[in-house]
Amino acid sequence: MATRVVPQKIIKNLRYKTTTKPLNASHPSAAATVASLLEKQPATTPPPPPPSSQQSASFLDLNDAERLFSAVPTSTLLRSSAVLHATAIGPVVDVGIWAMQSKLLQMGIMKDAVMAVTKRTFYEHFCAGEDAVAAGRSIRSVNEAGLRGMLVYGVEDAHDNEGCNRNLNGFLHTVDVSKSLPPSSVSF
Repeated sequence: MATRVVPQKIIKNLRYKTTTKPLNASHPSAAATVASLLEKQPATTPPPPPPSSQQSASFLDLNDAERLFSAVPTSTLLRSSAVLHATAIGPVVDVGIWAMQSKLLQMGIMKDAVMAVTKRTFYEHFCAGEDAVAAGRSIRSVNEAGLRGMLVYGVEDAHDNEGCNRNLNGFLHTVDVSKSLPPSSVSF
């Protein structure tokens, strides 16, 4: 898949530069510095006190999976896992690209079916919403769960003034919607 996006010459050059280095490429003075650091005994400090119950309520414990995912329905977790797994398999991505570019999508009923599946799986997983208002709702729900989101506005290619103006207006509308969100709930 990468060879379709990145020219083969760059990939070969990258492979050469990353695979021909000697295994022990550290500088001798760096090894001496590490050895001298290991000889010194660090001063012992008492361990920090355990967090209070109020602190632990806001503390993000990555080992507590039940608490981490308690706000997310199991069906959403399974769909997310399936989508991420499918997008990690090159041949599945190739079939998806072929399907989206095929002439079958020019037929009404087939196009509707493929677009419905794409919207329900990949689009809902990777996009916050179809417009700025829907994205704002998604970011509010993420913020209510105690998390933060990153709002990225994607535009389509514009080759004329009308398209550029439409993209600019959409971007400005997204900025206006982000102003209505709680402070620090979103970053650009």
